[in-house]
Amino acid sequence: MAAVLSASDEVEQLVLRNTGLTDDLLLSLAGALKSSLSEVTLLNLNLNLIGPHGARILLDVLRAKPQVRGLHLFGNKLRDHGALTLLNGIAELQEQTARAAAAVQQAELLPPEQSALLQLPTGWSSFGVFALFELDIGGNGLSGDGVKALASYMRHHSCLQYLGLARTGGADLAAWKELFDSLRGSGSLTRVILDENDLGDPGVRLLADVLRENAALRQVDLDSNGVGDVGGNDIMGALLCRTRSPLTHLSLRGNNISAGLMSRIEEEVKYT
Repeated sequence: MAAVLSASDEVEQLVLRNTGLTDDLLLSLAGALKSSLSEVTLLNLNLNLIGPHGARILLDVLRAKPQVRGLHLFGNKLRDHGALTLLNGIAELQEQTARAAAAVQQAELLPPEQSALLQLPTGWSSFGVFALFELDIGGNGLSGDGVKALASYMRHHSCLQYLGLARTGGADLAAWKELFDSLRGSGSLTRVILDENDLGDPGVRLLADVLRENAALRQVDLDSNGVGDVGGNDIMGALLCRTRSPLTHLSLRGNNISAGLMSRIEEEVKYT
């Protein structure tokens, strides 16, 4: 793969799922990726062995390839520390590139003699703002601290459209509340994956409150979360409030919702 990246300028999606990728192997791959002429927009590294140190390597890649819009890391070994490193780095990169782009725009409006005083680095006239639209950090052993770090990122920095957070059962209800509260005002997020998180009826009630308020969120996966009819009724109530913005996808497989209630829920989802 490193050889392909070095020789090609046409790699748009780099998919290395379940390939035994460790931090050391990622470091070797990162060198080739950073120097490649390919404008990669998606990194799918699901089901590998990337740990906390790998988060720093990935941030180096994102600095060199700010056109990346999707980062899929499901089933790795980031843990809380790696997730915090990654989220803080992504937020910082987004802010830095936004400031740089604003400086470029300002320079373009000034007379040549004044813009020269800004001493903009060569190449900034085509500078691009980094903005991550897809992030999957499910299955990385996050506890409540990791989920709370994600909540802070979502509240203050996120422009995500897709968030994957399946198999994050180590978080407690307080952490999930922080995360769901952070999603209430998100105008960009359209899909969230929450499978196998042991949310139960109390957690799903918190999510139902989000669905009542956030019309942008249209696709939700909640498989195998121990949800019964209490949580099912909370979801049903939220769906009935969304007459102008119905969900287009809702998955509740592997829960304990009765057939009659499940049928009524399905009627409120306008699948596309």
